[in-house]
Amino acid sequence: MSNLSSLYLSTNLRSSIPVQLTGHTNIKILDFKNNLLTNVKSIITNWADRMQQLHGMTLKLDCNAFECNCNNIDFIRWIHTTKVDLDSRSYNCKLSDGTVIDTLIAYNSLHDLFADCKNTMWLSLALTLLSTSFTISLLLVVYSKRWKILFSIYGKIRRTVEREVRKSYHYDVYMSYEGEVVTWIKDVLVPKLETEWGLTLCIKDRDFLTGPSLADTEAESIQNSRSIIFLITSEFKSSRDCLFELDRAKYEKITKNLERIIVITKDITITDIPVEFSYIWNYAYLVEWPEDLGDVDDTWRKLRMLLNDGLLSHK
Repeated sequence: MSNLSSLYLSTNLRSSIPVQLTGHTNIKILDFKNNLLTNVKSIITNWADRMQQLHGMTLKLDCNAFECNCNNIDFIRWIHTTKVDLDSRSYNCKLSDGTVIDTLIAYNSLHDLFADCKNTMWLSLALTLLSTSFTISLLLVVYSKRWKILFSIYGKIRRTVEREVRKSYHYDVYMSYEGEVVTWIKDVLVPKLETEWGLTLCIKDRDFLTGPSLADTEAESIQNSRSIIFLITSEFKSSRDCLFELDRAKYEKITKNLERIIVITKDITITDIPVEFSYIWNYAYLVEWPEDLGDVDDTWRKLRMLLNDGLLSHK
């Protein structure tokens, strides 16, 4: 609203004039009567003075809850020195003891009413100097013991890194899939990832013993895998077992046990990926497997780059 020239906000229980108004340069009338203002900030008074110089400014502030205290001395002075067209030069205001006077009396009796303000100012200055001295002393102590502190921090970081490096996994990659695509995994991914790249894959149809329930085995295998690859096909979308693996992968990733989540789409479009995967896109990597074999080399390079960061660097 760059052309806003008149703004009426009376009787709105506002406790302050929004500082966002200072971004407007065309306001000529601002009505803020019957609100709960205890003062008007200097950023607003300075803006009102600028508007007065530009095109004239009318500011209505009657019937607010102004206070006459040390914090409002500048505002009380401004009321009686500004060229802004105010609806009054004598607003009611309350002293710290609860007495109600007007700003004109306060202005004419500044030295008598606010004599204690200087004492408060000196007290604030003394506290500032004291805190500054304490901070400087603390910094000097820290500086004198800087090497001891640095070696202590270095030791903690080193122990943390060593614990992470020593962490071992039973599998490099856990494969999540559904249906006949297992044949493609054994014929295509296994020769490349296991035989050529030296990684260890966890493949349910190959590595799991048959039983009435594989949930515990799946959960344990994902926990013992450094990364997981979700191979999304048309059969995957209807698999409740794969969705269980997705939930387990989210948990292991949040607990920082699982280093990498990779999603490979095969023979489907991105829009066909189950909606449940929207919860992991912030920390998952997508690989679209090409239908044209001429593009497969680039896909292999991308997959190896993703696995290198989380897998091969630990070999």
